[in-house]
Amino acid sequence: MLHRHTLGRIPPKPHTAFYDDNGNLLMEQCVTTEGFNGPFSILYFQTPPTDEFEAVEYEVPGFAPFELATSTALCRRHIRSQKQTPQGDFLTGRRTQFVNVDVQIGIIKPTESAQRFFSNGDGDELYFVTSGSGYVECVYGILQFKKHDYILIPKSSPYRIHLDEPECTLLVFEGRQHLGIPGQYRNKFGQLTDYAPYSHRDFHLPQELMSFDREKHGNPPYELVVKMSDRLSIHRYQHFPLDVVGWDGCVYPFVFNIHDFQPIVGRVHQPPTIHTTFAGNGFVVCSFVPRMTDFHEKAIPCPYGHASVDMDEIMYYVEGNFTSRKGIEPESFSLHPQGVPHGPHPGTYKKSIGTTRTEELAVMCDTYKPLQLTTSADALEVEGYNETWVNQEGESVFERDE
Repeated sequence: MLHRHTLGRIPPKPHTAFYDDNGNLLMEQCVTTEGFNGPFSILYFQTPPTDEFEAVEYEVPGFAPFELATSTALCRRHIRSQKQTPQGDFLTGRRTQFVNVDVQIGIIKPTESAQRFFSNGDGDELYFVTSGSGYVECVYGILQFKKHDYILIPKSSPYRIHLDEPECTLLVFEGRQHLGIPGQYRNKFGQLTDYAPYSHRDFHLPQELMSFDREKHGNPPYELVVKMSDRLSIHRYQHFPLDVVGWDGCVYPFVFNIHDFQPIVGRVHQPPTIHTTFAGNGFVVCSFVPRMTDFHEKAIPCPYGHASVDMDEIMYYVEGNFTSRKGIEPESFSLHPQGVPHGPHPGTYKKSIGTTRTEELAVMCDTYKPLQLTTSADALEVEGYNETWVNQEGESVFERDE
């Protein structure tokens, strides 16, 4: 999705006969987006990936399916996702926290090694690695990842995630139907501009193909879990279905580390738009990284009060000092819904004057359509967060000079 990439063996021209070293005809598969009008890749399989012999229904409660919370009060919310119970692998331990028709946001705290491969037919997936490291085993190849990496997995790409250690924390966005690099960061030729907050060199692509290994992949049947319309099914094969000898194109997974994001700083406080890192249909994902603060002699570095009348705001706090918030810890979510003004907690606005640097690290998601909490998020909500801007008697505690 950044530029054309090629890996392994491919024929000189697409849609022509291509054989392996033993003279067997390979199966070409086109992976296209937007019909045939969007980015695409062409893969060459040793055995056709269509040769499944069984498909059965499957469920991961809390992910597919999930349940919506019954609480409908319009208010600011604090969800302590760090309290989510660690369990399962990258798929079976996944729990969706917030949803609308454009994006689903979840948390995974796996404790087990990956078993089945997974393919999300509902949209592109963007992981953020809060903690941990490992590698992604994908139909497009192998991707190493580390702490604070983003991992983008294109829609309908079979993959599984392996961890170096038994436990880690993953934040995941499912963008319906696509998410990727915002158009404003590209020139008319598709290249990232020199004033974009990152460069082509910051994105890491697969450099090694995945190949079948009996010890690692086991014996048949081989299982692939597919998600479509929030329902799961298991597809079974007698052969290993992801044995690709080569591919080329513009659809593939990649890794980008949040610390390679290049923040923009101004004389006065800049709007969250400058932190936009990825964009989907009806939402954006932003990166807040350590940076110098505003340099006007009277600047207030703390974010100003905000009435976002068209967008919900989710902030996921990773680490550091969160200038505008009290009582927030790493792995906390705050939800500030459209229709309700939000702003810095009492004391933080004035206290920020004169600071020259912020050390916060956070991931934000702004959505045009309102987000709903699932029962998983509802069970982790901190009661009373909406009232933390006033004292116990309901009076304002905003600091004023006497």
